[in-house]
Amino acid sequence: MTQCNVCGEALGAPIYKSGSTVSLTTMNALIEGETTLHFCETCGHTQTTALDDLERYYAQDYEINIDGDDDDQLYGVVDGAEVYRSDHQANVLMQKVDLSKFSKVLDYGCAKAATLRKVRLNTPEVSSYLFDVTDKYVPFWEKFPDPKEYASFQPDASWNGSIDVLLSFYALEHTPKLHEALSNVKNLLRTGGIFYFLVPNMYENAADFIVADHVNHFSKSSLTWLLESHGFEDIEIDETAHTAAFVVLAKLSASGDSECSKSDVADIKASKAKVVALAQLWGGIVERVHQFEDEFSDEHPCAIYGAGIYGNFIYSCLKNPQRISRFIDQNKYLVGKEIHGIPVVPPTQEVPNDIAVFVGLNPKSARSIMDTINVFEGKSPRFFFVE
Repeated sequence: MTQCNVCGEALGAPIYKSGSTVSLTTMNALIEGETTLHFCETCGHTQTTALDDLERYYAQDYEINIDGDDDDQLYGVVDGAEVYRSDHQANVLMQKVDLSKFSKVLDYGCAKAATLRKVRLNTPEVSSYLFDVTDKYVPFWEKFPDPKEYASFQPDASWNGSIDVLLSFYALEHTPKLHEALSNVKNLLRTGGIFYFLVPNMYENAADFIVADHVNHFSKSSLTWLLESHGFEDIEIDETAHTAAFVVLAKLSASGDSECSKSDVADIKASKAKVVALAQLWGGIVERVHQFEDEFSDEHPCAIYGAGIYGNFIYSCLKNPQRISRFIDQNKYLVGKEIHGIPVVPPTQEVPNDIAVFVGLNPKSARSIMDTINVFEGKSPRFFFVE
């Protein structure tokens, strides 16, 4: 029997099954197994059946932006300028929390701790604590500005009850043992300490629905349930400060009482309707990709715009992936690399007049982004959109 990772209730039949023998991870790796999702009618949580060897995967295989100190993910293009994720996260954090008022700040599941590093430029007096479930990032931690402490695999027990602010950027979606993680957070924080974290908002980024290593897909109701059940109060959930993410702020109550407020039935109902729509979107995508492929000869020039999750998912659906000559992407940290043996080129590189382009971007913004790509002007490209 499958149980909800948030409220523990038994889950019914899957709301989505990919029907494929391979699944895609957030590292754009194809792995064996079918992607299966359930929806919880009690708290509004959506969850993906976890990989068999999830702990080994994060300790050994999962690597995020590990190619260099500056390697980062493109957050967006604002007024023609590229904005990268860690910069935006740092700016939002500094707007939400005045870290100069606190002495001990822990980045939990920190990877390179790129966001905290940028924040420290404004608050050098803060003592930084770094933790992740792998030791792959130790070389980056060793170069982190002092004062600092760090630990791998398990937080240092000496930190318990002393942390003023615990940060977590895109970590909770990866762990099936949510209550163990929240207990660790609670143990580390002092009374009245702040838990500040980001998790994906699947309802604003459909790609989160189909990545196999995101076992948790939160809603506002399931986030509230999780935090209240561990004695957090003054919960703030912001859906607008960071595109396609929930920015969450909560305080550990002095009493430590764990009491959940009544479920928001309307929010749960609305969440389910959106999840059903996402299941329908992804359920028909393979057939639509094949239909677009069939419109062109084997010699017709083809490309994928977007070297992230959407683009890689499209690639995994293709009947004839050898037809793809290039991935096109604006991220300067991806340009010049290869994905599946295919070069990643910038959107300024000239393209054939009648190129067929599979657009691997968030459907909420894909068309507006493509309208800004000058290289297609005056040409006759054909576009496939995920929508």
